[in-house]
Amino acid sequence: MANPFEGMDDDQKEYQKVVSENVNKRMENAMGDLKKKYANGQKEDNSEGGPTGDAYKKHQDGMKKKASDMKKAMDKGREQEAIFIKQERENLKDANDDNDNDSSDDEYDDLLNDVDNDPEMEALRSARMMAMRHQAGERAENIAKGHGTYRHISQDEFLAEVTASKWCAFHFYHKEFERCKILHHHLDLIAPHHVECKFGQIDAEKCPFFIQKLQIQMLPCLIVFKDGVVVDRLTGFDALAIDPAEPDKWHTSRLQAWIASCGAIKFTMPNEEVRKEMKKMGIVQRGTIWSENRAHESESDNED
Repeated sequence: MANPFEGMDDDQKEYQKVVSENVNKRMENAMGDLKKKYANGQKEDNSEGGPTGDAYKKHQDGMKKKASDMKKAMDKGREQEAIFIKQERENLKDANDDNDNDSSDDEYDDLLNDVDNDPEMEALRSARMMAMRHQAGERAENIAKGHGTYRHISQDEFLAEVTASKWCAFHFYHKEFERCKILHHHLDLIAPHHVECKFGQIDAEKCPFFIQKLQIQMLPCLIVFKDGVVVDRLTGFDALAIDPAEPDKWHTSRLQAWIASCGAIKFTMPNEEVRKEMKKMGIVQRGTIWSENRAHESESDNED
């Protein structure tokens, strides 16, 4: 290889040597910078390591992925925070509702305590309990006297039966009279529902003494007694008939209303408004009509 400094004097050689070392040093520095830039993906333009090179693309893709992962992490954090806040709000609402309920329960308990401790309420309660005990005792006593059934009574039993109870309703009948059978039918239905009054039947042929004393001239005849004294009497069915042209056809409730008008039983005929309301609620009272020697059920809505 030829010597690059051949034919030069010493000064020229020294100068050229310094220049050559300087150039080599710069070249080495430049190569070092390129290596560093290449390693960092920051290569020169218009080269393989420039902004359009593979290393640069990998570096940019890596940075984009990091940014994407960071955004996803932040979004997930915000989502979890929103869920947490929502849950805390629901817990707070439930706690407030529980407090309100507890407060309402406490107020209700306080109100009950006030009622329990109220002397007037205690007096009313005691009076009501006494009335209920009296009613129960009176009912049991009446049943023991024969109330609650429609019984046959003989002439010898009549005085004892009529004076033993406060209220009595006795039917004087003849066994061959068709209308007496009609009254039998209705009284047999009424008696079990009104134990406050004693119901009985007496054969008119077998008690001529009382027929005369009570001045009974027509059968059937239903007489109501209070403490052994005649209060009222029902002779025939003119007062009960739905249609005057058919006096034998009437509902049991009509006889109940007539006996109640004497004071012997407690019964109120439902008016039209009450019947409509009962019908809406599915409650239908039924009465009966005796026709051609047999009883037929008929809705009380048809009663007049």
